[in-house]
Amino acid sequence: MNCANCEASLRSDFGYCPTCGAKVVRTRLTLKNVWEDVSFQLFNLDNTLLKTFRHMFSQPQNVINSYITGIRKRYMNPISYFAIGVTLSGIMFYILRKVYEVSLTENSFSDTNTQVAANMDFVFDYQGILSYLIIPLYALFTWLLFMDKKQLNYTEHLVANAYIFGQISMLQLIISLPIFGLFDIRYDVFNWFFLIASVIYQFYVFKKLFNLGISGTILRGLAYLIMTFILMIGIGILFAIIGLMTGKLNLEDFAPK
Repeated sequence: MNCANCEASLRSDFGYCPTCGAKVVRTRLTLKNVWEDVSFQLFNLDNTLLKTFRHMFSQPQNVINSYITGIRKRYMNPISYFAIGVTLSGIMFYILRKVYEVSLTENSFSDTNTQVAANMDFVFDYQGILSYLIIPLYALFTWLLFMDKKQLNYTEHLVANAYIFGQISMLQLIISLPIFGLFDIRYDVFNWFFLIASVIYQFYVFKKLFNLGISGTILRGLAYLIMTFILMIGIGILFAIIGLMTGKLNLEDFAPK
């Protein structure tokens, strides 16, 4: 018999082609084997996604260090894991905005400039792009905060943050959809609590990675929160400028009501 992909000669007991690596298919198409093939090719759902998700809670240092040290089959790679998280975040924001009709930009602590908040909703149309652009900055923050440890370089911090934020994005979907479906709460209130919980989780992971004490972890986490807060202000200013340039906002929107 010959390989259907490269036409190399195959023994009848081969499961994969030794020339091109393609799987030898001997059965007719069914929904089950189509799903198995698609899930393996795109997400590797059959063995690594759930294992990675589970171990990012129980042993995150093993997940991250496995990829860094060259063990690439045990867990999902960080790029795919982060990409799935970003995709699920996009689905979450779509459901919150279009199905639950939650205002994602309204401020619970101030009744002024509500028009600005309403018009800034366009930011979430670019959530996916923003996630990819911002992850190198988060990696820079953690690299600077842990530079004294001399254990991970900047690229390895990118790997760690990709795993962490992929995990956080999946958790946000799992937590937010039932909460907003059952309760009438403001998104910004939820988001602040979730941000703090995310930083706690993030530094739990780094505590495991660097074998830190509690006090060192807390101090670095507080510094990271300050850096993140400054970054969020910068992003807000950037999107306000983009809104003014594109006509989504105008200067009158910023006037006190």
